[in-house]
Amino acid sequence: MFWQHKGQDPWNWYNMDNMDDIGKVGRSSGEQDLSGLVRIMPVDTPRPDDMRALYAAGGWLEDDWDDEFLSSIVTSSFAFVAAQTPDGRWVGMGRLISDGVSDAYLQDIAVLPAWEGQSIGSAIVSMLVEICKNCGISWIGTIAGPQTEYFYRKFGFSRMNGYTPMRYER
Repeated sequence: MFWQHKGQDPWNWYNMDNMDDIGKVGRSSGEQDLSGLVRIMPVDTPRPDDMRALYAAGGWLEDDWDDEFLSSIVTSSFAFVAAQTPDGRWVGMGRLISDGVSDAYLQDIAVLPAWEGQSIGSAIVSMLVEICKNCGISWIGTIAGPQTEYFYRKFGFSRMNGYTPMRYER
């Protein structure tokens, strides 16, 4: 990931002492069972099969995305964060697209349906925003679907009045 080439350590940026809110997320309600925790962490080693499942869960998977393509998504992102179970499986992910200086975009925030409602997506977004802040990036954007707009609002995101997201389609 590109921010690592700057000699910066994301674990120094991110307060891992606050694991109850961000770093570890309970799978069950009530007392947390340590065997059911996931860890939210920056990753640089792709797991294409896990990524396929997460992109499918988000409705974004393309048929022609092979292992090499999926791997390059991780290695070419400014930062890539995964929610990892104790056995190493990814149940959530998100990434940053940025030049590392001025702007950053949250992209591909996804959680497997069986793990939704456990604050995993919130922990992923929180870590990505924290990485931006610690790099001095204050302009952070995302394109939220109508069903996720209020999810992003709790992190400080708002509509950009006067602007329209656009996509090249030729």
